[in-house]
Amino acid sequence: MTSASPSPAKDWQSQLYRHPLAWVLVLACAHVISRVAISDGMKWDESEQILWSQQFLLGYGAQPPAYSWLQWLVGQLLGPTVLSLSLVKHSLIVLTYVLAWQTGRALLPAKGAFWVAGGLLLMLPFGWDSVRDQTHTILVTAMTFGAWWMALRQVRAPALVNFVGLGIFCGVGMLAKYSFAMLIAVFAVAAFSVPQVRRALLGRGWWLAPLIGLLIFAPHGYWLLHHWREATTETIHKMDISTQVSHLKGLGALAAAVFSTLGLWLLVSLASYRSRLWKTEPAADAPLPEWRVWAWPLLWRYLALVFAILVGMVLVGDVSSFKQRWVLPLTAVAPLALYVWRPRLLADGVGRGYTTTVLVFALVFLTLATVRPWQSNLRKDPDELNHPVAQLSASLAAAGYDGQGVIVGSDNMVAAMLRSRNPRAYATACTAEFGRMADCLAQARAKAAQTGSGLLYIARMDKAMPAWWEPVLATAPGAAIQDLTLPFSHMRASTPPMHYQFVWLPAPITP
Repeated sequence: MTSASPSPAKDWQSQLYRHPLAWVLVLACAHVISRVAISDGMKWDESEQILWSQQFLLGYGAQPPAYSWLQWLVGQLLGPTVLSLSLVKHSLIVLTYVLAWQTGRALLPAKGAFWVAGGLLLMLPFGWDSVRDQTHTILVTAMTFGAWWMALRQVRAPALVNFVGLGIFCGVGMLAKYSFAMLIAVFAVAAFSVPQVRRALLGRGWWLAPLIGLLIFAPHGYWLLHHWREATTETIHKMDISTQVSHLKGLGALAAAVFSTLGLWLLVSLASYRSRLWKTEPAADAPLPEWRVWAWPLLWRYLALVFAILVGMVLVGDVSSFKQRWVLPLTAVAPLALYVWRPRLLADGVGRGYTTTVLVFALVFLTLATVRPWQSNLRKDPDELNHPVAQLSASLAAAGYDGQGVIVGSDNMVAAMLRSRNPRAYATACTAEFGRMADCLAQARAKAAQTGSGLLYIARMDKAMPAWWEPVLATAPGAAIQDLTLPFSHMRASTPPMHYQFVWLPAPITP
């Protein structure tokens, strides 16, 4: 007798599990085309990268420099454009899915690896927020999976190349977000508590991993030693550390961040696997894989330590604010832990709806990303993607701005949007945040004087406070504020227009 040939549906899913890269690339290309087509406007993280990547520096303030270095490199070829922003972001998103798949493949069959990567898409801080407006979080999540992949490979098949890869991923991870240090520490404690993992990670050539990681981080580390306050003030402010806030509020904020990160994935998993999640089948029916002896203790101890530390930050450190993007890299391996805990979930015929749900949400997120500027009509509240960037630049040119010199914006977004239309200019944002406005204005004026170019001050009046102009005009006595009123893009004609104010000071500028 000959075996029955697989059904077309089963064969299609099998190919999807074994060769997901082509589909991920198609999805990424669709996102890039969509982003470039819908708007010249920029959200916060996007605009921050346009400003920071104007020059190659060892440090850029509150965030490590790796993402900005990549953006600078692509910007040398494509300029400070929405296209360059989108290409960097979605290339890293593809890399993250690939590394998540490889991490799963280190222990699981192809279907399990696909579901590990698919679980990442179902985590909203990655599946949606990374598309909407995230940068550093994408890179650090990619490096998280890269480090796990190398560590798992080393336990299963020891080789020097694994230590080299582990060092590279950890070094770049530290250059992506400083919180990666916490991930390294927690992983080390969990790994050294499992004898088989400890022996593998202390095998021949183990020293290559820390050496390579430190060498990669060293140049920025030197900068960090001399700019510690600049690099930490903003993050500490966001954590809202205060003994005046109840621990109950902090625990509530932590629970909300964890659920908003893992909640959708958990709900889809419950709906897909149902009683198989807690039903234990006889070992004789489906013997457990040999690697489960060490992989399951490693993963559950790692996740338990992560949650213990997060709770400790509330109870001991008085942290009362948590962001989804902080939780994501620390918990991104939760889907892998699920399939290591219950490998029988990967049996034929189990969890068919999981794959369908992943594909549906991939299309949903693409659709939502494409219609974002038009969604503002439903909210009756225009945002940065509705700003008439081309018309604003053309109106400033008609008012005498030469497209060069120094642009000083009231916030990152307006400065970056104008920089994208005037690539020969240098742009910066001067705000009252953390009391830096006076220094920022002085530095901008000195740069204009040094380069012999003009100086453009511009404020978007939906965000800027009227008081923003007081310190600006103090540095430019006698300057007259001019007004621009332009209709929003993709909004109804009845929507009130956007109001900008600007001052253009042609060269020469005195320090």
